[in-house]
Amino acid sequence: MMDDATMNLPPIEEIEQLVTEGKLSELQQLLDPIHPADIAVLLDELETETAVTLFELLPIEIASEVLDETGGQIRQELVEKVDDERLADLLDELPMDDAAEFLEDLPDEISDRLIGLMEPEEAAEVQELLAYEEETAGRLMTRDVVALRRQWTVSETFNYLRSLEDAETLHYLYVVDRDNKLIGVVPLRTLILAQPDQTIESLMSSDVASIPVTADQEELAEFVSRYDYFVVPVVSELNELLGVVTVDDVLDIFEEEVTEDIQRLGGSEPLDQPYFAVSVFQIVRKRIGWLLLLFVASTLSGEVIRFFQNELDLVVALGFFITLITGTGGNAGSQTVATIIRAITLDEVRLSNLSAAWWREVSVGLLLGLVMGAVGIVRALLWNTGYEVAFVVALTLPIIVVWSTTVATVIPVVADRYRIDPTVISGPMIATIVDATGLLIYFSLAKWILGI
Repeated sequence: MMDDATMNLPPIEEIEQLVTEGKLSELQQLLDPIHPADIAVLLDELETETAVTLFELLPIEIASEVLDETGGQIRQELVEKVDDERLADLLDELPMDDAAEFLEDLPDEISDRLIGLMEPEEAAEVQELLAYEEETAGRLMTRDVVALRRQWTVSETFNYLRSLEDAETLHYLYVVDRDNKLIGVVPLRTLILAQPDQTIESLMSSDVASIPVTADQEELAEFVSRYDYFVVPVVSELNELLGVVTVDDVLDIFEEEVTEDIQRLGGSEPLDQPYFAVSVFQIVRKRIGWLLLLFVASTLSGEVIRFFQNELDLVVALGFFITLITGTGGNAGSQTVATIIRAITLDEVRLSNLSAAWWREVSVGLLLGLVMGAVGIVRALLWNTGYEVAFVVALTLPIIVVWSTTVATVIPVVADRYRIDPTVISGPMIATIVDATGLLIYFSLAKWILGI
């Protein structure tokens, strides 16, 4: 549901009219009470020139937040239309992890140019973050972390906190030794309720969970989801505190991972950049490999039909049900694979309990197949195909549904066991396999039952 601020956005027509009439001061007043995230929504709705004009009216603090919230085509247009000097100033205003995320989506030439225009300290921090592998905790962390010493008193700690200009979060305050190694954590609430002369060592918990700087972002997301942390400290191999990752970055990971899985389930490599920032040729390159592979795999179905051509010539009615058989098998497999991949993601299904998951899905598949078989025999009889062909169809449907659920259960679990993303080989690939093998089952049963 949209909140009140979003629901009360000014009409697009009003904004366009103010820009056309040159009433920019009135437009600024109109934008003042609007949240940066909602201004980003407005930019998406406006014509390019109007959006750029509106964006350049914003104060630098607001504009930086708006830039961080934009995505897709409007972000690309802002990069193309807004002066590089202003973009660099906006990146200086952002938390450096957000600036790094923004820059990594840009072509190297533009990214390097903007980094060169940033303030030296911020540029160095961004370059340090970009030096870490993509999709790791190091790439996502911010260096603006509050580090305390164990011998400090509460009073001294508050004086230190008041002197800070930048800090990503103060929910948890981390304690380090002289070598900057993480040794404890103090929740802000504990610090507020403590006496002024108490030491940090007396308040801190030594049981502090952290994640390696080289950890994959999926591991990081699972870590946050499991322990419900708002903030996760990131450490080096020597347990040195390097930075923190906050929950807002983890939410972005969840969105990114879900997007990748959806694209892979459709039989396509995921896009590395926002949709409108990717060229047509890049999209073709992402899709052509799997499309060609599925095309070749689909010829197996044609080979099966060609192999049983004589049987089809003798009993033409068998051809009526080819699409019904393949469609039912593919649909049953798609339902199963979606359920299994989700269970794998939640760590509910793994190789150790594959047999239990298989039996559960086969039981479901058998019941569904019997229902489909009953419907199939009625359909066959209504087409006057004869009882024998109707029996073949009725017998094939339960078998093909059980077979498709078996394939859709086993393949993703085995793939996950060998650290292959199950979404990569699922979806269309499983449907293609089930199509070919389903036809083989269908024609083999027909040959046996009809004696042809």
